[in-house]
Amino acid sequence: MSNRLLPAGILLASLFLYACKSNQKKTPAKNIAAAAAVIPEFERTPPIAGSIQVRSLKEPINGNNVLLTATFPRGVVRDNTLSFLVGDETLSLRDDGADGDEKAADGVFSIAVNEDLNRFKEDLIAIQNANLEKLNKREHLFRWSGRSATVIDNIVRESPVKSLDFDRGATLDPDLFKLIPDPALRERSLMITDLGVIEDPSRTFNPCTKKGNPKGVWTFGHLITQMANTPSSGISVTAFIQSWLEKWLATQNINADIVNARTNMFNTVILPWVEKSNPGATVTISNWKTFNIDPTLAPFRLLAIVNRLDLRGNSGYTVSNAGEGRFVFGVLNTNCNPLRFTTILEYGIPKSNCKELIGFAQQWYNLKNLVPGSAAYNDALQAITDQFTTAGTSPSKPNGSSLNQLRTNELAIGSPWELREFVISKKGVFDEVTVKQEPQSRFNRIAGATPANQLLLATYANGNEPSILDQTYAIQDIEVGTNFLGGKAHTLTPGHFWDAATTAGASRITNDTVRHILSVNTCSGCHGGEANTAVGNLINDPAGVSHAAFLQIAPQPFGVKPTLAAFLTGDPAQVDGLFRVTDPAGRPSGAPIKWTFNDLARRAEDLEQLIKTGCGKSRLESIIRVLTFKPLNFTH
Repeated sequence: MSNRLLPAGILLASLFLYACKSNQKKTPAKNIAAAAAVIPEFERTPPIAGSIQVRSLKEPINGNNVLLTATFPRGVVRDNTLSFLVGDETLSLRDDGADGDEKAADGVFSIAVNEDLNRFKEDLIAIQNANLEKLNKREHLFRWSGRSATVIDNIVRESPVKSLDFDRGATLDPDLFKLIPDPALRERSLMITDLGVIEDPSRTFNPCTKKGNPKGVWTFGHLITQMANTPSSGISVTAFIQSWLEKWLATQNINADIVNARTNMFNTVILPWVEKSNPGATVTISNWKTFNIDPTLAPFRLLAIVNRLDLRGNSGYTVSNAGEGRFVFGVLNTNCNPLRFTTILEYGIPKSNCKELIGFAQQWYNLKNLVPGSAAYNDALQAITDQFTTAGTSPSKPNGSSLNQLRTNELAIGSPWELREFVISKKGVFDEVTVKQEPQSRFNRIAGATPANQLLLATYANGNEPSILDQTYAIQDIEVGTNFLGGKAHTLTPGHFWDAATTAGASRITNDTVRHILSVNTCSGCHGGEANTAVGNLINDPAGVSHAAFLQIAPQPFGVKPTLAAFLTGDPAQVDGLFRVTDPAGRPSGAPIKWTFNDLARRAEDLEQLIKTGCGKSRLESIIRVLTFKPLNFTH
């Protein structure tokens, strides 16, 4: 281990020792409200505390020595209790004037807990010291609003942690608990594109050179075979694959949004695949479904294995959404060269409680200590991916598959760039469905929306301004009295974005940030101008290889790593490492906002914090984490 990582390692070791010691001393916070029901809906949209204070108690309350109080925006918590989970224990904040709560219904919620405040303060000081050492090495800490970052290095330097006075009561900022993450997390635990992994000869396959393992566990063929789960579903792998490929050959009507056929899919993907599966056969667009499809000959190259635990809900209320694990593939032509066509398999993580979630996260985290492509690393990674890719890992879902959705992004078989979304239906085959958070393109001025449709987009945005700014909104099929959610996403140009009218009035989205959030959360905006995906590979890995627009992960030929958009990696040429994108709509006029991105840094911070907090290592810190963790609520 390098010397530069020792402070963080010492800190984590101290937290572990503290957890062991403090677990022996803790007693449950005993109060009548402890039995109040936890509200599962808060997993996605939890109440976020506006202020948290911690004070030592002169007189214990039910054996507890610390009082935590929290306030919330008016109306967010409607009852006089807020119950949540810390590990396997249900605790409750209360605003009923009992058990330490000073005054009923004053909007200040309270809970008494047991905590060694001296050790708690020592841990906060240790976090600050570890961060200061990393700041001196030009690493940074950020505060995130959705995907956009603000550097908080000065807050770390000036934080008054050492002067916290719990006897008088101290306000605790959740930023105090943030630890600058190990940079190795980004490429070893989060976005894995190392050639030793994506071209592992025992787990992947080159369908043209025949090098590798055609039944390798990370091949597209193996993964889709597991999804079909024929022994359980009774659906053949061929029928399962056909149910997906056939969607491009006919026009689809999805939520009253017409998705035109892209029949070039036949000559580009279907025909070569079916012919290789059936040598000598005469295959036509009329008879191709009468032939077997060999999944081991799938024309796909693995580009990345991606950890998306950051998409999880707030586990303080339930664990029904533990985030995702993803496999990104590039589609190949008959010469095995990459097409402008990617396919992403997005799996839900089948974990149902905090202990399972943290154990799974720890496995991802531990990859940072191994060398990508080594036998130890690849074995450890497969032990992770098998947990969500293997048939039967989610018995309650169609075919027992953990797949949430399959998405495609391509310009290879039609124009413009088109993104589609598919799910396994209750019948066990693929259905094409709406593209989440993407309104129908007919409402976008940039796509030629009529004034009437621009008015509808602005009406939706302005009418949902609070939830959009809070990033808790979810676009439904029907909005503003019409079919609204799109059946496809079209990215018309590299600078594509979403907007309504530019002149003042009811047809204009009045808030600049609302326009940006609505746009960047669409697939078309995030793959276009809002994230400026035309700029990529600023990290120069692979060296000297250019990045293609419209793609966050851009395919390259075998033997070359895919390139990553700067939205993901940030810009190492900037002092703070953030990639800046001038608001593509030019708002506000005259001085457009520069949005700042480094999404892998955000994901790394999240994973570091998830591991550090654990399932109640410190009850006080775990409570604060529940009260301040806002799920991302994004689709990508």
